[in-house]
Amino acid sequence: MRKKIISIFVGYQSFENHYASNFFNLPEEIDMLVWHNVKSSALEKLPNSIETKQLPTFDYKGKTDFLRYLKAKSTLRYNDKIQANKNHLLYRVSPGKSNLKKKFKFGLINFISKFYASKPAIQKLEDLYFNLTRKSSYYNECLAYLQAEKPTMVYCSHQVSSFSLAPVIAARDLGIPVVSFIHSWDNLPKGNKMLKADHYFVWSEYMKEEMQQYYSDEVQENNITVTGTPQFAFYTKPEYLIPKELFYKAYNLPLDKKLLCFSGNFTSIGMDDPLYLQDLAAAVRAYNEFQSVQYHIVLRANPADYNTGFTPILEKYKDVITEVIPTWNADEFPLPKTYHVNSNLGVLYSTLYYSEAIFNIGSTMALDAILLGKPAFYFHYKQLNGHKDFNIDRLYQFVHFKTFDKHSEAVHILRSKEAIETMLQDFDNLKHQNSVARTNWAESVAKHPLDEVQQRMHAAFLKIGGK
Repeated sequence: MRKKIISIFVGYQSFENHYASNFFNLPEEIDMLVWHNVKSSALEKLPNSIETKQLPTFDYKGKTDFLRYLKAKSTLRYNDKIQANKNHLLYRVSPGKSNLKKKFKFGLINFISKFYASKPAIQKLEDLYFNLTRKSSYYNECLAYLQAEKPTMVYCSHQVSSFSLAPVIAARDLGIPVVSFIHSWDNLPKGNKMLKADHYFVWSEYMKEEMQQYYSDEVQENNITVTGTPQFAFYTKPEYLIPKELFYKAYNLPLDKKLLCFSGNFTSIGMDDPLYLQDLAAAVRAYNEFQSVQYHIVLRANPADYNTGFTPILEKYKDVITEVIPTWNADEFPLPKTYHVNSNLGVLYSTLYYSEAIFNIGSTMALDAILLGKPAFYFHYKQLNGHKDFNIDRLYQFVHFKTFDKHSEAVHILRSKEAIETMLQDFDNLKHQNSVARTNWAESVAKHPLDEVQQRMHAAFLKIGGK
């Protein structure tokens, strides 16, 4: 039976990852429409058979937004009550940067959520949230579009974004089956699954178990398919790797030194990132002074949330640190304009590929590096002059770090500044250690082979029942 699928994309990154995974190279039995609010040159590269449609204008009101965050906070409190791990409240449900008005709003949400930390109360919040969404013009326009197109099913590529909710509610109100992809490896314990779907695509068997653990009364096992994630498929594609000569010349990187990548976090959990970068830079500078093998640091700051604390560190240690800009900026981006491969993915791939290892504070980027056969190092010690609101011990208590319970040697832990110097002295041995543990952890988090994710998704689409 031929299937007509409307695929919803509400974020540039998710769309680019799906494009790079060959998601849009469809089997004969599937027709697809792309319903989106993304700006990407890849839209123009889609097969001619795939139509694109801009999502309607978003008009959710403040009360709807308040309910969204209240439901998320209440869910975290509820999960702490019923789950064995009691660290769900470590996840924040408010934006990292807040003014006085936002602080009051999220302070109120934090207080009220104590009274909604039960299954019936959370359901009540969700019902209110969904019904308010149905009153928006955004929902009504989505409903009209779906009624006109009559798809067999709807695929939602991101279960967290507010933009996804109205199209999904409209589809389910019309009896159109909805398939939702769980976007990131840490999403389920965060309690931020905003929408309800009929079927879910997840990264791994581990995530499938998580889905059943957190949503046992909502999602049946046969409605969960382990597909892997499109997020890493481009690492298997040579065309995304920038040639070494071009990459090094563009960023003025030293060809005679081995590269070490430091990746930055969101500022809300990376407040002390500049201090750890400074520790690494000081150790590299001291090491280079007496050793024939030389190292150089490449800084990849978070492209979505730049930490300005890096600026003075870059100036102070410019002899041992070079920043690699991960976003396309016409004034600053150093690659030639004729370079047509996706800049974000290409620069990320090349930065990791040409680096010997990656260093950060509990970032998912450790997984990216390990998938490319590189060792990853987590800093885990307190900074004497660190930010008053940052606690590194709390960070490593995030629930999603329990993926390391069975793979404790997958990532090297640096527990002091002195440990950095020791690591550099013994780096050639360390980079080969625990390679099996690294691989086993990566395969437990994201289903392999990485480049077959689109085949698994397409096969699931054909298998899932439609109207």
